[in-house]
Amino acid sequence: MSAILMEGAVTSDLKERLDGLGCELRFGEPLSAYTTFQVGGPADVLALPRDESELEELVERCRSEGLGSTVLGGGANTLVRDGGVRGVVISLSRGFRQIKLRDEPGDITQIESGAGVKIPALVRFAAVGGWGGLECLSGVPGTVGGALAMNAGTGKEFIGDSVERIRWIRFSRGGVERLSAGEIRFSYRNALFPEPGIVAGVCFSVAREDSEKLRTLLQIDAKARRERQPWGMPCAGSIFRNPAGDFAGRLIESAGLKGRRIGGAEVSKVHGNFIVNRGGAKAADVLSLIDEIRAEVERKSHTNLKLELKVIGDEAI
Repeated sequence: MSAILMEGAVTSDLKERLDGLGCELRFGEPLSAYTTFQVGGPADVLALPRDESELEELVERCRSEGLGSTVLGGGANTLVRDGGVRGVVISLSRGFRQIKLRDEPGDITQIESGAGVKIPALVRFAAVGGWGGLECLSGVPGTVGGALAMNAGTGKEFIGDSVERIRWIRFSRGGVERLSAGEIRFSYRNALFPEPGIVAGVCFSVAREDSEKLRTLLQIDAKARRERQPWGMPCAGSIFRNPAGDFAGRLIESAGLKGRRIGGAEVSKVHGNFIVNRGGAKAADVLSLIDEIRAEVERKSHTNLKLELKVIGDEAI
């Protein structure tokens, strides 16, 4: 059977099994438009629920039909292979964007955020309101849900430090639950939940702080990031984790790899731990460049760089 016929059969089967769902479904949707790298093949089906009711219904249908599901946050820190992703890809980019304060805030209170809220919007909300505790997220791309999944932040402070609780749905049984921060195992660039599921919202603990001071700190940080990171170019943030006592960017630069290019993928000339899409890059280009970087750094510095980037999907046939 030809690849085109097989693809058509898959689409027809998925349409039948997902029929009647309230959320928007896009079959064969290219995922390049949903990642900051702007590369990646299609999803069998991209599901775009707008609220918790639609998300619950979607998760329950996937469970009852035995359909595999992959959660795609804001598309930062993610590389989708050129063959795309099988099954159902869930994106909360069409909803889950509410941010609000607890009704009667004191000197310490909570900010409740939907998982689809963009991190810059959350940071601005806190700073303008004079609430401290989320400054470590300044300059972090993507969404709240994605940042939580990778415990984003600086090298010393992380999103997990401010999490009070989350709203989530287990893939195994459905239904929105509350999960306290103590039930999540946060570590460097990772958050381990009791079992696979999807985060719908996050509640952060914040403390009263001078609003002008916060805004100034964020402006200084934003300026520093623009100077030391590739600005305005498609990329996915840091590619490798920093090894203990060192920096991946320094090791890559010392290996003479800044500006190294394969196809449309290039090691940033601004920061060695970033790969940018110079135009027309394929996921295969990025992965080949990653392999070359690792081999060269291993050869010159005897250090095995570990990926911070999340790679999902299948290779192209």
